[in-house]
Amino acid sequence: MQFWKYSTSALATLLAVVSITNASGPADGEAIADPNSAVVKLTTDNFATFLEENPLVLTEFFAPWCGYCKMLGPEFSKAADTLNESHPNIKLAQVDCTEDQDLCAEHEIKGYPTLKIIRDGESKSAEDYQGPREHQGIVDYMIKQSLPAVQVPTSWEDLEKLIKEQTKPYILKVDGAADDIFEKIATGKRNDYTFIDVGKDYLKQLGKVINQDLKKASYLVVHPGEVVDAIKFEGKADLEKLNEFISVETLPYFGEISRDTYMAYMSSSLPIAYYFYKTPEQREAIAADLSKLGKKYRGKLNIVGLDANLYGRHAEAISMDPEIVPLFAIQQIVENKKYGINQTEHPDGPSFKVIEKFVADFFDNKVEPIIKSEPLPTEEERAANPVVKLVAHNYDEIMKNTDKDIFVKYYAPWCGHCKKLAPTWEELAEIFGSNKDDSQVVIADLDHTANDVDIPYDIKGYPTLLLYPANGEIDEKTGLRVPIVFEGQRELNALLDFVKEKGALGVDGSALQEKLKEAKDAAEEAAGDVAEELKDKVAEEKDEVEHDEL
Repeated sequence: MQFWKYSTSALATLLAVVSITNASGPADGEAIADPNSAVVKLTTDNFATFLEENPLVLTEFFAPWCGYCKMLGPEFSKAADTLNESHPNIKLAQVDCTEDQDLCAEHEIKGYPTLKIIRDGESKSAEDYQGPREHQGIVDYMIKQSLPAVQVPTSWEDLEKLIKEQTKPYILKVDGAADDIFEKIATGKRNDYTFIDVGKDYLKQLGKVINQDLKKASYLVVHPGEVVDAIKFEGKADLEKLNEFISVETLPYFGEISRDTYMAYMSSSLPIAYYFYKTPEQREAIAADLSKLGKKYRGKLNIVGLDANLYGRHAEAISMDPEIVPLFAIQQIVENKKYGINQTEHPDGPSFKVIEKFVADFFDNKVEPIIKSEPLPTEEERAANPVVKLVAHNYDEIMKNTDKDIFVKYYAPWCGHCKKLAPTWEELAEIFGSNKDDSQVVIADLDHTANDVDIPYDIKGYPTLLLYPANGEIDEKTGLRVPIVFEGQRELNALLDFVKEKGALGVDGSALQEKLKEAKDAAEEAAGDVAEELKDKVAEEKDEVEHDEL
């Protein structure tokens, strides 16, 4: 199931995290680096080779006309020259996206300038540059990037000092850890956390501090000022398991969704519990209790605060009323299921005791999910519309009838392409007699923004047209048939051909269309004959009336 992507996209929009850089700014200056500087011009021809030969490269993807690129150009050149003198292993390079469009598209460049840090030729796993954009700032940032991802204290005093300096969660490697795994993760997450190799010499002292036996431990996640509560990694380490462990355990027991943190939560496989609040006082009043609850369910549930003044619309996305705050709800991202405390019963917000019981009931499977659905169509609506209207409440019943080919249009009401397709989709449904019990082909549609349903396909845009062949292969996660996506021209003949060729029943829509046309022509001809007869009869009666008068 692919719901989490849709949910993440919706929340990302609300948080306004992603934006494309406006190509405005000052018009003076040159975006292209000084040809006499140490900046290397990269093209499709030399890109891969240069990266393989240089372990650390800051690459600017730019356009010559971009105002902000023109601001950066001279600073970038100066930084390259300085680094070339002091740290020649750090390279600065440029890619002109007006000349190498495919290369920039391959790296998903959406705005200018975009700067990426590329290590050991791994351009696909490049990090976004998040440092200053002036000469000395670039130099200092890149020198820091060149330092080891893992810090190795040379004395117990150094280790104590390093631990006390930390203001964010950090990760300790103790005896028994696999160096290559730790090094790889540290390299990828070096901007997020500090990674420290404790070494064998200090294990006994560290064990006394945290009151744990570290002989079999391999990794510890520690929150600032909470070294005595260090969280130990259990089991055999591998890259995936350790990454998941760090992703889960570095989050606070009661965190906050913001522009900086939303991806860490939304990419986790754990359910998210939201506490929507309107004032800092509301959040502060319950924060300690929610932190304790978060600690109790660590590894099972992430609990976060959400400022309803900024992100209240996300309450609608999880089927809650944004006007009744505080509110508490749980969302299973992977399955896109939502569970919320009844807002009618708690108009002033739920107490902590109510929240605590709700969470316990959730894990005991005593809470029913909220199903967002449009109303079921009435009998009159079903009879009048050849397109079968799908909503959450009838979706499974119709979609799991495997005797028929079912062709579904997933749409959004605001989508212009969906509106343009609507008359053609209705004509398609009319040809197949879609709303009749004996039809072999069902032509249906569903407002994807208003109904919570399972879809065994990753919907990335609207309209998405999916054909579910009769008696087709069943998707294990959803229980629905594996669909075939329509990617042709959205014209009637192309849609008819698609149903005939890809549908399991091979229904010839063009033949049905011809029969329907003949039936309509016959009906019109018959209606014309009847009208002519009536006209003649009226004329005869008129003649008789006039004759009688004479």
